[in-house]
Amino acid sequence: MAQQRFTEVKVGVFVLVCVAVAIGLVMQFGKLTQFGKGTYEITVVFPNANGIIKDANVQYAGITVGKVREIKLDQSGALRVKVKLAIEQGVKIRRDAKFIINQSGLLGDRFVDITPQGTTAEFIPPGAEVEGATAVDLNEAIRRAVDVLQEASGTIQTINKAVKRIDETVLGTQSLAHVTATLANVDATTSNTAALTASLGSIVETNRGKVDEALTDLSKASKDFSAASRQVEELIKRVDTLVVTNTPDVQAAITNLTASAGRLNIILTRLEKGEGTAGKLLVDPKLHDDLVELIEKINRYGFFYNTWIGPKLDRRPQTERKPTPPAERGKPPTTNFVP
Repeated sequence: MAQQRFTEVKVGVFVLVCVAVAIGLVMQFGKLTQFGKGTYEITVVFPNANGIIKDANVQYAGITVGKVREIKLDQSGALRVKVKLAIEQGVKIRRDAKFIINQSGLLGDRFVDITPQGTTAEFIPPGAEVEGATAVDLNEAIRRAVDVLQEASGTIQTINKAVKRIDETVLGTQSLAHVTATLANVDATTSNTAALTASLGSIVETNRGKVDEALTDLSKASKDFSAASRQVEELIKRVDTLVVTNTPDVQAAITNLTASAGRLNIILTRLEKGEGTAGKLLVDPKLHDDLVELIEKINRYGFFYNTWIGPKLDRRPQTERKPTPPAERGKPPTTNFVP
């Protein structure tokens, strides 16, 4: 009986020891806060929870210092996620620290990673609310990388097609023959150019003296042209001075000429209307004929004809006049007096 009871006590002690070891292992490696450690809360506002869950680890500078206690969606304004953290009492976090949702490995659990920045900022008090940032999502990065690789694959196929076309078009037999012929032509052209350059060099060497003389003459002509240009400039200045000096006289002459032209227009207008002796002479044909006849008679009989000191003009009709003898024809009728 006593032996059986002793065995039962040993089994019970063994079970209690196993339970204590299991509890210790769970507390040590699980997501439970160790007994006897106090915590304070900090609320971190993230734009995206990015797969974080309750009781996830909080690491500060790579050391686990707390747990995620609560995840709540805030829809009062812009969509945000508030994550409440339980931080151990002995850990002090400064204001400039960065709160990022990170992932341990490619398929590991997500945790809140706190990265310290400086040593001068103040510490975050319990119950404070700070802003967090979302780290790069590896799954999203892999998906984008796959998309980029697919696009790159299409681009590579396009490049392969283009290279194939270039190979068929440019590097074909006919194209290579054309390229060979072109290179031969270029070689011949280069040889001709070298020969031409040598010929030009010999020509230049032969005519160097003449070229120097021509350049000397050109330099003298340039100097003469410069002197002539200066003389022309001086002449232009003198002409400008003369024009400026005589501008009042020229303007007065132009004014007088304008007035004379006006008076001449008035005289011509009066002549056209027949005013005055000259106007009547121009307008009246009878007066013109009489004046012509008078001038002819003066020329034939003298200035004092038909006066008391000069001959008398025969005014009888032609039928009553006596014929002039042939011997006296051509002489001035000085003896033809009125009976």
